[in-house]
Amino acid sequence: MLRPAVGEAFASWIDRLAWQIGIAPGDAVRVLGLECRQVRSATRPLFFGIALTETSAHRASVATGLTAGELAGMQLAAFDGGALDFTGLDLTSERSVTPLVHREWALFTGSRACPRCLVETPVWPLWWRLGTAAVCPRHRVLLIDSCPGCGIRLRGGYARRGRGLISRALGVDPGRCNNHVRPESGGTSRLCDQLLGDLPSVAVPDALVEAQRGALRAADGKPRPVAGQAVDAAEWFGWLRFACALVRFAAPAQDTPALAGLTDQVTAAFAAYQQRQEPGVQEDRGGLRTRVQQSPPTAAHAAALLAITQPLLVSPTVSKVSQWLGSWLDAAGQVRQANPYKTDPLRLVPRPERLETLIAPLRSSPYRVSGALRARPGLAGVRPANIPHLLDHGDYQDLIASHLPGTAPLTGRRLAALALARLTGAGSWAEAAAVLGMDAAVAARIYGAVVKRVPGPDAFWDAVREAGARMRSRGLVDYAARRAALANLTEVPHAVLFPVCHRLGRPVTPQRRRHAAAWLWQHLTSGDIREAPAYASNWPGATTASIRDGARRFAAWIPTSVAQALTAWGDHLLTEGSA
Repeated sequence: MLRPAVGEAFASWIDRLAWQIGIAPGDAVRVLGLECRQVRSATRPLFFGIALTETSAHRASVATGLTAGELAGMQLAAFDGGALDFTGLDLTSERSVTPLVHREWALFTGSRACPRCLVETPVWPLWWRLGTAAVCPRHRVLLIDSCPGCGIRLRGGYARRGRGLISRALGVDPGRCNNHVRPESGGTSRLCDQLLGDLPSVAVPDALVEAQRGALRAADGKPRPVAGQAVDAAEWFGWLRFACALVRFAAPAQDTPALAGLTDQVTAAFAAYQQRQEPGVQEDRGGLRTRVQQSPPTAAHAAALLAITQPLLVSPTVSKVSQWLGSWLDAAGQVRQANPYKTDPLRLVPRPERLETLIAPLRSSPYRVSGALRARPGLAGVRPANIPHLLDHGDYQDLIASHLPGTAPLTGRRLAALALARLTGAGSWAEAAAVLGMDAAVAARIYGAVVKRVPGPDAFWDAVREAGARMRSRGLVDYAARRAALANLTEVPHAVLFPVCHRLGRPVTPQRRRHAAAWLWQHLTSGDIREAPAYASNWPGATTASIRDGARRFAAWIPTSVAQALTAWGDHLLTEGSA
């Protein structure tokens, strides 16, 4: 008995088995004892290539000597719980397959293929039936979807109604198309005799090959890292599918440089699909929410989605992931502004819990503020390095506080810094945090909660621009360089504090040396004192409450002579660092 190849699809094995023993594939199904239903003159196996009923599995195992596991491994259900979710499939009711067809990223009737693989052996791998199947990693070419000889999807069977069903005709060569073709003049259909190994193939770049390999590793159940944390197959595909839905919805408002290095076929397929999604175009059935979630219709479209979403799926850091999400969510906001929808098409797209945690603060920011920025000119002469993490207190009170009602000054000053970064070119709030070197989670909490309080976007951006002009007129400071130079400032040397503290009758304690270091770091970098290196490093016996209380008391006590001594020493540190 012919044994299946590793990873082979059930229909492929049936074809090869029938060819070996000299019978029609449709007759081989009967020999194996698979459960079938009769439709007119045709006999169709139940759940063919999707799953095996208990009766079919038992009979096929007895007839072939294959184990139940070997037989199950050739069905699409082998991907259940990972790349696919077959929840709701009832093997006593064929109607239960219909929701899966509309929901899952798989080809339930048909397959994609690599012509070069089929030249070597007529084995069709099961993964070619996944919606994410785009590229052959071995031959580094784009998979093909349909046969040019008959124009029908590969393994589709029939033009009008795809069945993925094997033929009852004798002499079905596994290396040929074998779809049923009805002559234009009518009459009996014939089998398409197109040699699949003769089909042309399109080479793809290495980056796309690696993207496909990553998807296949996830589909095989191997943990994949996302944002620095390993996730299982189900969660990985949850990230992928939400990211693809976001890209499909927001692409009209977002540049997609990831497509620049791909083949013309891939970029054209993505552009054509996106054009059908434009408001008012009714080619696709179902609402927009359904369309942004549907399985990629072609290998080229799947390739485009894999390429665009790679920065999200391979980034080792949360900040980079948040930056990618923030940029695309901002683009989604612009699309919604230009074409108002009754409901957000992305709202009901399933997403993993950790992804939801990252999205929540990004999604909550109102799109009107992000959108208002994009049409306005930048801030000439100012670079992100010149922007502190907290805007100057006086500038904030004079210019911006009135535009952020109900906002604490420290929170508002941080948002103003992020807004300045956006004026220098950052395309989203998340990107602004990244270019400033600001903690992504802290920044997300700030702009997620505060931006929606802006009553007038135009006035807000005018005030931010005026604050930038003030900063430029006073002389630009390289705050990024200062943060780098003082990154290890955990305490001020005893010799610096002793002369001034001794005259005041104050001892130079270890606690005072630390509080002095934090004060100096805040003074020179205009950062949040809670993020000072002196407070971030280990402080035995200290609690967060005691450190904050000590910082407040030190700031209230510090006399002019001590402040001047610390500032002079700090300036010396910066001078040494730049030498």
